[in-house]
Amino acid sequence: MQESEEQYGSCALSELIQSLDASASQLTADDVEYREKMMQCRIMRDKYYAPKEFIFKVNGITTVSIGDLHLIQAQAKQGKSTLVTILVAVCRCGQFGPVEYALDHPSKVIVFDTEQFEGDSHSQLMMMHELGEDDNGTEIIMFNLRNLGFEERKEFINQAIMREKPEFVIIDGIRDLIPDINDPVGCPTLVQELMQLASKMNCAILGVLHNNPSDGKARGWIGTEWINKCGYSFEVQKSGSVVTVKTPVFRGAPVPDWQFTFGEGKKPTCDLDFVAHRQKVDKAIEESKKAAIAKAKRQNEINLVIDELQKVGGKMKRSDFVDKLTNEGAFKKSHLQELIKEMIESKEIPLMTDKSFIFVKDNSTAGNVSDEDVPIF
Repeated sequence: MQESEEQYGSCALSELIQSLDASASQLTADDVEYREKMMQCRIMRDKYYAPKEFIFKVNGITTVSIGDLHLIQAQAKQGKSTLVTILVAVCRCGQFGPVEYALDHPSKVIVFDTEQFEGDSHSQLMMMHELGEDDNGTEIIMFNLRNLGFEERKEFINQAIMREKPEFVIIDGIRDLIPDINDPVGCPTLVQELMQLASKMNCAILGVLHNNPSDGKARGWIGTEWINKCGYSFEVQKSGSVVTVKTPVFRGAPVPDWQFTFGEGKKPTCDLDFVAHRQKVDKAIEESKKAAIAKAKRQNEINLVIDELQKVGGKMKRSDFVDKLTNEGAFKKSHLQELIKEMIESKEIPLMTDKSFIFVKDNSTAGNVSDEDVPIF
C-alpha cells in the first residue's frame, strides 16, 4: 500500500513507514486490515485538510456545512416545504432576504420529495426557479419518490447521489425512509449510512422531519439520532401568515433568526416592511377572533343564567341561586357573582314585572332587606 508525501507529509510518512514496515513480511491478514484502516482514518500532523465549506450565510453567519447532515423540523403545516423552496432558490439566485449563497461557484442540488403528489412537486420546482431574478447556473433536480417503497427510496437516493454528485441534497421527508421511526437498530443505521454518504460524496444532506405535537422535539428515534449527528437544525414556527426560522442546533457562531411571509400568489417574501405589515394584520385578525369568542362565551353564560332563573320561578334567594349553579359546575362562584351584577346593571336581566323573574338590587328594595333575603321576582 503506497501513499504520497503530499497526502501525509514527509515527517509523518517516515514515522508510518518505520512503524508499519519494520516487519512487513510477517503481517497477518488482521495486521493488513488494521494497517489499511489506520492509514485511512489516522489524522496526521503534516497532512493538509481543506477547511469546511458552507452553502449559506444568514446575515453573514455561515450555515449548512458540506459533508454533514442537517435538519428542518417543525409541526405539520408550519412552512417546512416553503423553507426548502427558499433554500434551493438561493442556490440559484444568490440571495433571498437575509439568506445568501456562500459558495463561489454554481452547484448541483437534488430534492427528494417522499410525500407530495407529483403535481405539487412540480409546482414547488417551478417556484424554486421563480424566486429571485438572477440565475448563476446552479442545476436543480427534483425526484418524487411517493410511489416507491422504503427500501427502494433508500437505494434510489444512494444511487442518485453517487451518480449525480450534488453539493446539496434535501430529503423531504426522512420519516419515509424507514418503516418504524422508533426502530433502535434501523434508525441509527440509516443515519450512519447517510452521514457516511455525505462525507464520502462531499455533499450536505438536509433532512425534513415533523416534530412531536406533545413536546416539540423531532419525531421518534430517527429524530433523536439525526439531531445528535447533524451540524445545523432549522426550526420553523408559523404565527398567522408569518414564519420564523430559528437555528436551535448549530456549530460555531449562533445563526440569527429570520422571517418570511407570503405575498401575491402565495409567493414567499422576506421584505421587512411587508412582513411587519402582515404581522399587524395577523394581530388584528387574532384580536378580532378572540373578541368574537369572548362575546359568544358571555352570551352563552347569560342565556344559561336566564334559563336557570326561569326554571326556579323566582322562589330562590340570590345567594342560593349562585350556590346552586356553582355546585352544578356551571360557573366559578366569583365569576357568576360578577356576571349577575353586570347583567343587572346592564338590564340584561329584565326589571321586575309580573312575567319576568329577576334579581333586585339592594338599593331597590324597601326597608332593611339584605342581599340574603332578596328574592328573584
